[in-house]
Amino acid sequence: MQKDNIHTFVQNQLATWPLAADNFAALSKVHVREVDVNGLTVKLQFNPARMISSAAKLTKEDIARRRCFLCVENRPQEQVWQEFEAENAHRYHILVNPYPIFPDHLVIAKATHQDQAIAGRYADMLKLAGSFPECCFYYNGPRCGASAPDHHHFQGVPRGMMPLENSVDSALEYKAQPVILSPQPVNLSPQPVILSEAKDLLNEICTYHSATLYHYDNFSTGIFVIASQSPESASVLFERLISAAEIPEDDIEPRINLFTWSIGQEYRTIVYFRKCHRSHHYFSEGPDHLTMSPGCADMAGVFIVPVEEEYHKITPELLSEMIAEITIPKEEQDRIMCRLRRTQPTLQVGIMAAEEIEFELLDDGKGLRKATVRDGRISLEGELHDELYFKAPQSVSRFAQPAFVLHGVTIGVKFHWERQEDQTFAGDLKIIVDGNRLRAINIIGVEDYLLSVISSEMSATASEEFLKAHAVISRSWVMARIQADRNFILPNDIYNLPDLVSWLYRTRDVAVYTSNEYMKWYDHDDHRLFDVCADDHCQRYQGLTRATGEKVRRVIDATWGQVLTHDGQLCDARFSKCCGGRMEKFSVCWQDKDYDYLQPLPDTPDHDPDAECFCNTQDKDILAQVLNNYDQETVDFYRWEEILDPVGLGGLIERKFGVMTGPVKALVPLQRGESGRICKLRIEGELKTITVGKELEIRRILSPTHLKSSAFDVEYITADGRTVIPDECMNEDGPADGQSEKWTKIRLRGRGWGHGVGLCQIGAAVMATRGYTYTQILAHYYPESECKKI
Repeated sequence: MQKDNIHTFVQNQLATWPLAADNFAALSKVHVREVDVNGLTVKLQFNPARMISSAAKLTKEDIARRRCFLCVENRPQEQVWQEFEAENAHRYHILVNPYPIFPDHLVIAKATHQDQAIAGRYADMLKLAGSFPECCFYYNGPRCGASAPDHHHFQGVPRGMMPLENSVDSALEYKAQPVILSPQPVNLSPQPVILSEAKDLLNEICTYHSATLYHYDNFSTGIFVIASQSPESASVLFERLISAAEIPEDDIEPRINLFTWSIGQEYRTIVYFRKCHRSHHYFSEGPDHLTMSPGCADMAGVFIVPVEEEYHKITPELLSEMIAEITIPKEEQDRIMCRLRRTQPTLQVGIMAAEEIEFELLDDGKGLRKATVRDGRISLEGELHDELYFKAPQSVSRFAQPAFVLHGVTIGVKFHWERQEDQTFAGDLKIIVDGNRLRAINIIGVEDYLLSVISSEMSATASEEFLKAHAVISRSWVMARIQADRNFILPNDIYNLPDLVSWLYRTRDVAVYTSNEYMKWYDHDDHRLFDVCADDHCQRYQGLTRATGEKVRRVIDATWGQVLTHDGQLCDARFSKCCGGRMEKFSVCWQDKDYDYLQPLPDTPDHDPDAECFCNTQDKDILAQVLNNYDQETVDFYRWEEILDPVGLGGLIERKFGVMTGPVKALVPLQRGESGRICKLRIEGELKTITVGKELEIRRILSPTHLKSSAFDVEYITADGRTVIPDECMNEDGPADGQSEKWTKIRLRGRGWGHGVGLCQIGAAVMATRGYTYTQILAHYYPESECKKI
């Protein structure tokens, strides 16, 4: 259909379809009056023919019982159509609306039967607007006025018929007016340039290339405007706006009314967010009843009233009340605007290191690719590179979308659940040479990173208050880590090697090895080339492999930017799976310093030492919230037991540390924290005695992978099966004479899973199920801290 043939098409249809002709003729007789509502002059149209739409029954059962009147086979015999091909070969039929509100009122129905939904079809509206600039096209969401929610369609009407459309045009033209200050003679007082605030109704939110997104500050809440010189840029901002809105439960998209038209080279769109379709007036049986089902025309200022008595009784106040009920509240509008304006810092996450890395970029169609090391450079598809950097497509959604896949990523490195996975990631991919291996690094926004951390550290089905607490501490930890590393400065008062070693011992990762002492902690090991690693030594980060579910997105969204602080500084918010009943001090596990907000307190209500511990639970539903599938392989975490063979343990120490202790005669704790975690352990062998620390190093040396924690007591088992406790067989220097020969096994009776510092994940999950809020959970595990937004 040619641009100038719409009117002719309508007239030809009316000539052959009496029903449509009568209803169009009736438009000239409808009663119209104007009223001012919330700053906009709107129209009331008494239109009895629209009763079929205003009173339509729209439940799923009602729709299922009737035939779809937009499908070709069910249309009236008299109804004709013109085909229109939109983007991506989407085919539409342009039809005359037999129950018009405006002259030349059209319906543009999808050629095939598909549910009403805007996803992937906004570009179709833009093409319609560009093809028919004399029209404004609008879209009623499936629960926002669409009388055929089971068949996708738009409607088209002549431009300039709707007050909201005209108001937006005026506001955009006002925005485009240049402010010209003419020079004035020196002896004359300058005349001020007065800009009418009443016309400045558009507040800019963000831009993308030639497109600008505004909030329209008039008439009601929830109105946004996009102005763009290109359909592509408009589509990006539209998707970003829709992503920032909330989708009601059981809906497929935010509840919206949508209007699009073009003027010259500019595309203009109004997005109107709704709370519901009908206000209480529709359902009322009292004097405030209104048979009105507001759709696009109504929301744009042409209120259709099919009952004459109601037409006369409507007041501006009544309309204002109805509008307030069916549009989103200001709080929700503000959340949308906040999401659109907020930003997030980026970080670099070390994912894997290997001699070869197999990967896929999800948008280039090349499939699986392999990078290898050759001559100290990266070999990819026959070419050598110093570095590979693949930038992700710009995301238009609230959170970043999948961008690449890495194959054979090792998770749980050196822990008992170690395994390999193929993992999908958002963000950018960088591959560099690191010695004789390649290293894959993911560059991603902090909030997008947290989306994965929360789902990787635990089940995404956990309670929201628990997930919120975890989001805050995970954000706090990584932000503190980035800040510390990027602000790393060597103090000016370091003059010699002993001073340097002492300072490093207090502040940085360090290993102190002598012939008989092995002291090390794993705080931020070997992170020269990136900010954090993807494994348990930092925070579990497994990309989007487990980042599923709207709940986690809600949690990150609700806590966006919130961190824990103490005395104005970011908290080093540590956490572990299970503290075992009491939290631990920082210095037991890492540097010789402590924090007021990391205290060795009982994990009980109000820290009561006589109360039952939160983390002492075997509730499968709670544990399923906290533990991912491979974590659930560990069942004995609150209290556990390990049996060690003295000969085998000596061999293990030799293999892992290169030290020949011989068969182990005794394990002697030399220093413990208040939770019972050992931070200094003497291992007495038949050939050599060594001292080991701190917490994680002890867990490593006594197990092929890791012990669950270093909070354990030592017992000895004799050949005849008796248990001997250390007090019975030890003196100050170790085993009493001849005693070590009497036992054949060493038993460790342990408590907890992990280092026990800060939040106990299982305990926090229990707190959440008992009704504690996330701020109360944070206050329990991080006393003297403050939760605030940065």
